[in-house]
Amino acid sequence: MTTTACTVSDLTVLVRDALAARPELEDVLVEGEVSNLKAHVSGHLYFTLKDAHAAISCVCFRTNALQIRFRPDNGMTVVAHGSVQVYGQQGRYQLYVDRLEPSGVGALALGIEQLKQRLSAEGLFDERRKRRLPVLPRRVVVVTSRSGAALRDVCTVIARRAPCIGVVLSPATVQGDGAVETLIRALQRADQVRDADVILLVRGGGSLEDLIAFNSESLARAIRATRLPVVTGVGHETDTTVADLAADRRAPTPSAAAELVAPSVDVLRDDVAARHARLGVAIAGLVSVRRDRVHISSLRLRQALMQEASLKRRALDQQTSRFALAHPSRRVEIERLRLDRSSERLREAAVRVAVARRAALATRTARLAALSPRRTLERGYSITSDAHGRVLTDAAVMPVGARLRTVLRHGSLESTVDTIDPAAPSQNERMYDSDGASGTT
Repeated sequence: MTTTACTVSDLTVLVRDALAARPELEDVLVEGEVSNLKAHVSGHLYFTLKDAHAAISCVCFRTNALQIRFRPDNGMTVVAHGSVQVYGQQGRYQLYVDRLEPSGVGALALGIEQLKQRLSAEGLFDERRKRRLPVLPRRVVVVTSRSGAALRDVCTVIARRAPCIGVVLSPATVQGDGAVETLIRALQRADQVRDADVILLVRGGGSLEDLIAFNSESLARAIRATRLPVVTGVGHETDTTVADLAADRRAPTPSAAAELVAPSVDVLRDDVAARHARLGVAIAGLVSVRRDRVHISSLRLRQALMQEASLKRRALDQQTSRFALAHPSRRVEIERLRLDRSSERLREAAVRVAVARRAALATRTARLAALSPRRTLERGYSITSDAHGRVLTDAAVMPVGARLRTVLRHGSLESTVDTIDPAAPSQNERMYDSDGASGTT
């Protein structure tokens, strides 16, 4: 039997029609692990679902992808709803997904958890960014429903604990469509209220679906963008919303949130009294310590001044002594004493010189006296001289008849030369001495 060959396109159409004829393939639920996930710039999602034995290509167009309440990721087990069709250009079948849910976990809860992780990684929940609450605010702005019980609870608590605090309502829708937008606008209005110090974002309890507005990324960012600190009280005990994590403080209920921002006036009064008492004791102790320090400092200063005065006095005495010594009158006295001592030494020296000179004079006088011709005359000698007074020492020089004069010890003689004997006299004869003196016979 001969058969006619068909084209690839014809075969693809046959397979497509065959699949389309199976109504159970138009509404299928497939569970598997996500792999090869690609988010196209167009907004379409492309991925593969696989198990231990098989895999199937999947595509989720942008319109359906925007309805997914969580962010799919590789390795995540999901349940996909859609239809099985043939992709003709590649000749393969694939699952066209119109709904995607996490396997075993609600999509809403998973999406909220993923949002928390992403904002936390971004640093939006960082404790270092949290603002401090005022001790006693002047005015509190409440962001909540006008008709809800949360507003009454807040007003009751504040009126009881601190009636001096003003309460201002910034109304908002806290549930349902458009709740996120009204909450954001209410926060922005609250941030502009004059004399306001803090914002309370509160509502009563509810299911996870009822609180979906408080798990919004845009609301969390609006909370961090306010000028005033924000306290949340969303009325649930176990779960924590994204708004709670973004707020500066979180309370489990609206009443608890009001207690956080409105301290009890009685407690504050008691605390002020206790602080006043402690302050008084501390001041008294400080004054005592400072007084002791001042006393010790005064003693040290007095001692230092006395020591300094003693040093200055000693230095002054030294200067006075030097000045006294350097004074002209003192100088004159000193010089007078010095002159007196010098004069005394000079007199003593003069006496010593006079004595020495006198002794030397006496010695020389004695020597002169010993050499004097008169001493020779006193021993019996005489001195003979010619008419001119020249002492004669040689007889041969005188002629006969010459006149002579002879000096004796007592008186003198005048004589005439009669004879001359030029020979030397004998030992028995009188003779002239070396000075011209002669003895008498």
